[in-house]
Amino acid sequence: MADTATLIVEIGSVTTRVTLADTVEGETRLVGQAEVPSTYEPPYEDATVAVLQCAAAISDATGHQLLEGEHLMLPRTSEGDGADQVIAVTSAAGPMAIVIAAVSSDISARSALHASRGVNSTVLQTITLNDTTDHAVATGDYSWIERQVQRLIDLRPDVIVLAGGLEAGAQDSLVRLAHIIGLTAVSARVDGNGQAHQDVTVRPVVFAGNSAAAERVVESLSNRAEPIVVGNVRPTLEQANLAPAKQALSRLYNDRILGHTPGLAALRRMSAAPIRTTTDTLALMTRFLAELYGRNVLTIDFGSSATSVLLFSQGQASQAVLGALGSGYGVGNLLAERSPAAMMRWLPFPISERELTHALLNKQLRPALIPTTREDVLTEHASAREAIALAAAALFDERPDAHYDFVLASGGVLAHAPHPGITLLTILDALQPRAEQRAIDVYVDSLGLANAAGALAFADAEGAYALIEKDLLLNNPLATVIITLGPGRAGEQALAATLRIDQGPELNISVAHGQIGRLELPPGRKGQLVLKPASGVRIGKNAPGATIETGLVDVQGSLLGVVIDARGRPLRLPAGSIERQRALWEWLVALGAESGPLPYEAAEALPDLPLLAAPAAPEPEEAVMAPGPTEPASSSSAGMDDLDKLRQSVEVPKKRGMFRKRK
Repeated sequence: MADTATLIVEIGSVTTRVTLADTVEGETRLVGQAEVPSTYEPPYEDATVAVLQCAAAISDATGHQLLEGEHLMLPRTSEGDGADQVIAVTSAAGPMAIVIAAVSSDISARSALHASRGVNSTVLQTITLNDTTDHAVATGDYSWIERQVQRLIDLRPDVIVLAGGLEAGAQDSLVRLAHIIGLTAVSARVDGNGQAHQDVTVRPVVFAGNSAAAERVVESLSNRAEPIVVGNVRPTLEQANLAPAKQALSRLYNDRILGHTPGLAALRRMSAAPIRTTTDTLALMTRFLAELYGRNVLTIDFGSSATSVLLFSQGQASQAVLGALGSGYGVGNLLAERSPAAMMRWLPFPISERELTHALLNKQLRPALIPTTREDVLTEHASAREAIALAAAALFDERPDAHYDFVLASGGVLAHAPHPGITLLTILDALQPRAEQRAIDVYVDSLGLANAAGALAFADAEGAYALIEKDLLLNNPLATVIITLGPGRAGEQALAATLRIDQGPELNISVAHGQIGRLELPPGRKGQLVLKPASGVRIGKNAPGATIETGLVDVQGSLLGVVIDARGRPLRLPAGSIERQRALWEWLVALGAESGPLPYEAAEALPDLPLLAAPAAPEPEEAVMAPGPTEPASSSSAGMDDLDKLRQSVEVPKKRGMFRKRK
């Protein structure tokens, strides 16, 4: 779509961001951007109020007039003012409440849980027939059924996922669960005249179990639920089939949650396309980046109300969206899930559990509050570590064999940190990457363009490509990260590295076990990297102690240059309080975020809590993996059609990144 000015609106639970993308010298570029508090909730209850405020700010900054009185100037005038279209995405709709009813907790319930994480949701309860504490159901103890019915009545979920039974397997147990679900739809009440009534609450039930039981399950739910039959999430013990259930849940979310979000009605009328969720747009961008550059891509979105980790690796898409778990509105649930002590261990300063809890709950009450001290910033990033680690653990529970070599991080806490070293350290601590492919390129979406480009792709694929190539990636490289793998004592050398900057100096560094090292390579510069690991230490798939040498200009410059993480996997924090604090501080110093010795006194001892970490993936057969076969992602078919348009609009995929052969 040539010469088109588009206003891309992103409605968040805390802020609204508007991006003006227009044609500059024949290609779509970022022209202006503004961000204000969202207004979809009372007292305004109209998302367009914030949109108009952003439009006015963009007009003032760029001279491109977007308003005519109190309305957007649509379409663009002959003088070039205004915009041709408005496209909107949102993360403000909130999570969909799900209850999972399954035959087996370790097979069908687990697969149903993986499917539910494909949308912005929160799982209220999981009910299984093999519950070890209430196994009396197997002997006909009706009190178990009564307890489950009461639980579901009290929870009032938006949707129930019913799963279980391998193909050609169990059927009666699924019918029993359907009967329990049907009982929860009926509630008794007495009116003012003393007359008893029974009310029926019909809610969607996604049946994703043994297809042979579908007819009996639908009959059991008759007039008491809205059954939606999809493919079995676990047709065999060895195979999961999550896409049909994910697609059904995505449609329900768009219809029942997104479609009824207050304050968005006026924006819907204004938008040239249906309002999409940020999960949909980020999923599209994750897949596009992976296919365009031949990389295994992991994207992170740490928002106020939800935390998402999405992956397109080895030709397959996966995502874990943890609704009601975030930096602001979702911090209370994060506290309940991980405990204050889990976040205190990431802080180099002493703080009591009570003080930390108050600080985080104050953030929940005032999610737009901007941190004003170093301690406030580090507290936010401590919560970010735990939230991202939870989402990553959920994703890799579904894909334990997946790996990645490209990370794109977004969200206000990560994008607006006072120093990029704080953001990178948070990402490394949360993900604990193993870097099977030797190096990981990390980007931070500081301008919030990932969702904007994803939204634009549905209307203008070629424009989205230009926005990604020229504005998103060119301006946001954070670091190239090398991970050392192998045992060693703290303080002993793990790796020696040399960086030969193209038309510049040669830099050398020695990194000890337990430390982080950095070689500066500014954005726009290129260089050659030589890595000499100690005996017993390896980089990626290479043999322990093997020297690695890149091409002359294979290493691309970034805000932090080349970062070497020799802290070991899994990451282990020192047991003693002052030792732990010193280590955290030294890592910040190594990345340039702080300087000098630790300025804090010793904190109180903390309980021994395990760090969340993704499971170790098996090594790939080759050090440099070619893109795998293209498989449909779990998003809607419409999104994939637009991805095809986006793919067709670009050139042959470019092979980029360290240790990759150019074609």
